[in-house]
Amino acid sequence: QQITTRRGIVLGRLASEQRAHEVDVMQFCFNKLNLEIAARIPAPGTLEGGDFFPAGEDLSICGVGLRTNQEAVDYMLSNKLFGTRRVAIVRDEFDCCQDRLHLDTVFNILTPSFCVAWERMLGDSSEVKRIVDEYVLDPNSHEYEKKIEGMEFSAYLQENGFTIIPVRDKDQLQYGCNSLCIGNGRILAVNEKVARDIVRTPNFDGTIDLVDFSAITAMYGAVHCASQVICRGP
Repeated sequence: QQITTRRGIVLGRLASEQRAHEVDVMQFCFNKLNLEIAARIPAPGTLEGGDFFPAGEDLSICGVGLRTNQEAVDYMLSNKLFGTRRVAIVRDEFDCCQDRLHLDTVFNILTPSFCVAWERMLGDSSEVKRIVDEYVLDPNSHEYEKKIEGMEFSAYLQENGFTIIPVRDKDQLQYGCNSLCIGNGRILAVNEKVARDIVRTPNFDGTIDLVDFSAITAMYGAVHCASQVICRGP
């Protein structure tokens, strides 16, 4: 229903008409909690929380595909709602599958140096690859300009210093990518196989807590889907 960027809480607009009123409910709750709302995405934009990842002080990552559209991204860029100098838009143009409806079903940031990603989408020859457009805030015009267009996602991640831990098809379908970083290298994971792969990765020095989330994964979600940050550092 919302994302929280370095600018604050941004209320989304859900792609499913049946769920549209959920955003109204969250706006009511945030108002009751005296939490400031930075913006709300207007039609025809659609923005859902599973497509957004903060990636440090300089970079935001946002997926565009089945649920979040380019109109929402354009609105956020024009209103400086990401709050970072760089914004990477990860486009799902070749897969568009309900099993991978959000970016957090195929990708997740574990630490500033490590991430997990669905193995089959990696590489420029993949038939289900994701491609990246990067926008950079111009210091003179104070507008975002597209500096990278159509770069393959894993190449972009590696260029930005990430070691990618691949997640197999079976584990992706069991929400192996849908983990949650709760700070200081501590990760909540719902898939045992992926959790073991992470801790066995050379130079990974975080900690993994395996959580039984089967009641939630049965409803098409996991720990990242079921959480929401309401405040980020400036």
